[in-house]
Amino acid sequence: MPKIINLKPDEEITSVVEHLWETGASEVYFTVPKDAVLLRNIIGLKLLKRETDRLGKTVVLITKDEVGREMAKRVGLPVRVALPGGIEEEKSLERKMKASRQPEPEVLHELPPREFESLIEQEVKLKRESNLHGRASDMSDIRIKPLSSKHKEVKKIEVKEIDKEAPIEIKIKEETEIFSPKEFLAASSDELDAYLVPTRESEEESISVEKEREADKEEEQRPPRGFMAKKFTKTKREKSSILFSFKFSSFFVALALLIAAAVLYFILPKAEIVIVPKTQEIVQDLTLSADKSATKVDATQAKIPGQLIKLDKKASKDFAATGQRQLNDKAKGTITIFNEFSSSPQSLVQNTRFVSDNGKTFRLTKSMTVPGANIVEGKIIASSIDADVVADQAGEEYNIAPTNFKIPGFQGSPKYDAFYGQSKSAMSGGAVGLAKVVSQDDFDKAKISLWQDLRPSIDQELKAQVPSGLKTLDGAMKEEISSTESNAAVGSRANNFTLTIKGSGTVLLFDENDIYDLTAKKVDENLGNDKVLDEKSRQIEYTNIAPDFNKGLLVFKVKVTEKLVWKVDVNGLKNLIAGKNEAQIKQTFNGRQEIDKARILFWPFWVKSVPKDLDKIRINLSSS
Repeated sequence: MPKIINLKPDEEITSVVEHLWETGASEVYFTVPKDAVLLRNIIGLKLLKRETDRLGKTVVLITKDEVGREMAKRVGLPVRVALPGGIEEEKSLERKMKASRQPEPEVLHELPPREFESLIEQEVKLKRESNLHGRASDMSDIRIKPLSSKHKEVKKIEVKEIDKEAPIEIKIKEETEIFSPKEFLAASSDELDAYLVPTRESEEESISVEKEREADKEEEQRPPRGFMAKKFTKTKREKSSILFSFKFSSFFVALALLIAAAVLYFILPKAEIVIVPKTQEIVQDLTLSADKSATKVDATQAKIPGQLIKLDKKASKDFAATGQRQLNDKAKGTITIFNEFSSSPQSLVQNTRFVSDNGKTFRLTKSMTVPGANIVEGKIIASSIDADVVADQAGEEYNIAPTNFKIPGFQGSPKYDAFYGQSKSAMSGGAVGLAKVVSQDDFDKAKISLWQDLRPSIDQELKAQVPSGLKTLDGAMKEEISSTESNAAVGSRANNFTLTIKGSGTVLLFDENDIYDLTAKKVDENLGNDKVLDEKSRQIEYTNIAPDFNKGLLVFKVKVTEKLVWKVDVNGLKNLIAGKNEAQIKQTFNGRQEIDKARILFWPFWVKSVPKDLDKIRINLSSS
């Protein structure tokens, strides 16, 4: 995630670089106030760019200072008007700034060639005056050197004898690229000193040029006449003001750089050491069983306690019957047959007819015997028996209400009135023609649909009952339909039917820490006093999972990988490496068995050894 750092107006480059070094973010946004010291220090910006490249980070300056943004762009630093995320706002702000933009400082305007040459001459005169008691011959000729590697070498400038009445003429022996006035004025005082380097010519030539300069000076001091007087005076004053401001600011820039260099050299040196401790990996392969009947870890039988959780749930729903078939069904029912004839039993064969009061004939579905009547005090008390009957013909007209029945086979004999039947409920099922029935497809689809509705609720409630901290393996959970009921059988006549299913969910669980208890013995054998167990590095891989839900037993194979890490005395290492260079540190680390590898980073870039101050040494432990 990017780091945003707000800089103060007077914050020096040393503080900015320290911010950059201390933050762990790879992308840093510096919000810089307008007219901040950093934006007026071209060398400081170059130093910031160099540290940014060396650390491999991305630095973006956020500022509304136009001049500062141009200077940052010259050294290759990305700049923005506002933080990312407000693109439209940034464009709007830039438009407002352009609309209200003030004229740029005069120092940024490009001077005409004549004024540029005059400015160089004044700088030469100042330099000569400061070295008047030195070698006068050093000023007889001038060699111009480039400010930076981007410019081509400027050839030697030959100053000819100057006519007092004619303008100064500078002849360049070879046509070469000259610095722009803007670059010249933007240079520091140290760069100007390097820019104007006197050559060593003869004493006579130097005196001759000096006389010519004195004549030019008298000519310049001669006040102009007429309408040019006011313009001449103003131009001269402006040039003097520019030169004075330039020298004044250059002095303070040089002083600030000197102080910054001292701070960087004596105060900021730091060292960061990243150490990867030595490790030892322990791998154990086991075959274990989690048993609901076990109460503790049994290493001899490779058994750990297990838990079995089971949940039952049912659901009902109405479904439409879509099957059709041609019906030719006979009505069916049950009648009670009475014997008031004698105490002797009476046998009735299959298909014996019974005729209802309304003349509908039904037949016995199977042979049966009517028990004999009871004789009490000479009186006959009727005996009875229930029997299933079916209509003699198909049709809905046989679906009759409860009624009485006679046996036409006994007609004309005393038995006709003594043997009779009665129905307690209506006859049903008689039908002829095309009708809707419950098909097998209707039943199967209803079962699947109802289970899809029920299963998620079983799964959710089952997981809610699992105690926290227990392990559930894939394949150790079962969800199934335990029973199915329908109010209409498959093939029976019905427009709708109701299906009820009962579902169950079962899961086998165990505590994963019990497995680590089984592997602890081998870990303890390798631990010792110089190592610690890295619990975060633990890994368990489960295979061959075989549950038995009826017995509450779960058998599986497990591969346990654990890592031991050597202990590192950070404070002791600081004392060992304090004041040592990189080669000495490597030699020290090579003799330490607890160190696998290490990375060393010095800051600033010129630092070649670890500071002696322990507070400036940072040691971090890493796993890779």
